[in-house]
Amino acid sequence: MAIIGIDLGTTNSLVCVCQDDHVKLVPNPLGQVLTPSVVSVEEDGSIEVGAVAKERLVSHPEATAASFKRYMGTSQQVTLRGQRFTPQELSSFVLRQLKKDAEEYLGEEISEAVISVPAYFNDHQRYATREAGELAGLHVERLINEPSAAALAASRISQEEEGSYLVFDFGGGTLDVSIVDYFDNVIEIIAVSGDNHLGGDDFDEVIARKFCTEHQMSYDQMEPQKKATLLRLAENCKRTLTSQSEAVLTWETEGLERSLTLTNITLAELCQEIFDRMGQVISTALRDSGRTIEEIDEVVLVGGSSKMPVIAFYLQTYLNKKPCMIGSPDEVVAVGAGLYAGIKERRKEIRDLVLTDICPFTLGTDIVNYSDTKRPIMSPIIERNSILPSSKVGYYTNSYDNQTHISVGIYQGEAYYCEENIKLGVIEMDILPVPKGKTQLKICFTYDINGILEVEVTDYYRKNTVKKVLACEQLRLSEEELERRIEELKRYHLTSSGGVRAKLVLARGERMFSELLGEKRQEAGRILRWLQEQIAEKSDQEIAKSVKEAEAAFDQLEESKR
Repeated sequence: MAIIGIDLGTTNSLVCVCQDDHVKLVPNPLGQVLTPSVVSVEEDGSIEVGAVAKERLVSHPEATAASFKRYMGTSQQVTLRGQRFTPQELSSFVLRQLKKDAEEYLGEEISEAVISVPAYFNDHQRYATREAGELAGLHVERLINEPSAAALAASRISQEEEGSYLVFDFGGGTLDVSIVDYFDNVIEIIAVSGDNHLGGDDFDEVIARKFCTEHQMSYDQMEPQKKATLLRLAENCKRTLTSQSEAVLTWETEGLERSLTLTNITLAELCQEIFDRMGQVISTALRDSGRTIEEIDEVVLVGGSSKMPVIAFYLQTYLNKKPCMIGSPDEVVAVGAGLYAGIKERRKEIRDLVLTDICPFTLGTDIVNYSDTKRPIMSPIIERNSILPSSKVGYYTNSYDNQTHISVGIYQGEAYYCEENIKLGVIEMDILPVPKGKTQLKICFTYDINGILEVEVTDYYRKNTVKKVLACEQLRLSEEELERRIEELKRYHLTSSGGVRAKLVLARGERMFSELLGEKRQEAGRILRWLQEQIAEKSDQEIAKSVKEAEAAFDQLEESKR
């Protein structure tokens, strides 16, 4: 049974398989390898995933969600048609669609997957990704860091014998920067840094806010449907600047046609705060690696948002080194995940590759802060960028005379005070009442390649040991709750693959009808009604022809409003 590799992205997702000694990206029902990470709930409870759902962001904002990967591992929920969903539940719908596409492509059932995650995902976010896989009916064989997957793909694509890379992975919602060495079929991650709330979506928002400022409009108080329309137009403007020197955002709203002209130079000026945040991430990765930019052979661009010319220009200016693309930035992480799935399957053509990974965040315990006992201090045990698997020990003692109990808090993060880090759990232990400093406690952290942390606390005085695999009870479902939620989500069935192009054109027509005004709106409605009649009355062959005609008519209408 095949193991699939999945790039579960903020903006788009992809699925990849190893087949016939080659890694292949799996097309969706529209024949495209990029599936928008957008979920929409229909009135009958069926689920649209992908391009059709993306069109419904404007026409049905109350039933459609996007960019939910940014909230993985949090308690935030999204309400669609009165039903509340967690980010991992919405992600599970995307994974179900990718799983279904791969099964149809391979002609066999699939139950296991390797899923890529941002290197800077913390423990909660990684668990949420695994949970999304379980909810989708997938055993997540391994989580692979996105830069690791990119480096793995780059090593196969470039055919270089060895090298040192700075992998700049800039997607729709996250930024990862990694320092990677490749030599003798070994890919070694040296250091990572990142920002889980920085991506191409932020450029869209900056453009949208600039438009509002120019025309005395309030972005923050804008109703959801209008905001979705403006963000879509901002995204189109950004994409135009990828291939052209100038782009015009034109929006007809409130009876007026308003416009904003942008160049890459003005976009760079508008987004200086974004570039400052990028610089901080790059500097941290280089500092932690102990490398200078002169010791880096290549700066490799990964992620769809890295195709923006302003990104390459910024990196060349900041690093004094011209970045390059190895393969398609949109696809390279998925290819790497597929390659790793092949390694897990013991494919003979790639099984000799060795991929090492590192711990992205420091793991430690709390110690008493005698100057402010309410704010315990972080004591690192496994520091960030430690090679995985890692097992390290710290030695501690009782903090006051005749203490009979200790609570060993387990934290993840870089802050001095524990309260500013993420609490992963706690171990409680009774100890003998002895003078301060006399108890001998050994705390051992073991962190494996799959991000599972085991903590062992030993009291040498009592010859007593307590061991625990950490879990965050507040965010994680029990086995019973997981099974119950899996059954509940089954009632939300994916729409069939048949007629997906017709559904896409219908959704596009509904979106255009909600955006346009006057005669153009009437024309969009006329085309939409005509296509609905054709679908209801005609044969499959005639419907396919009508869909093409409607698509061309909508193209012409959209061109005329620019």
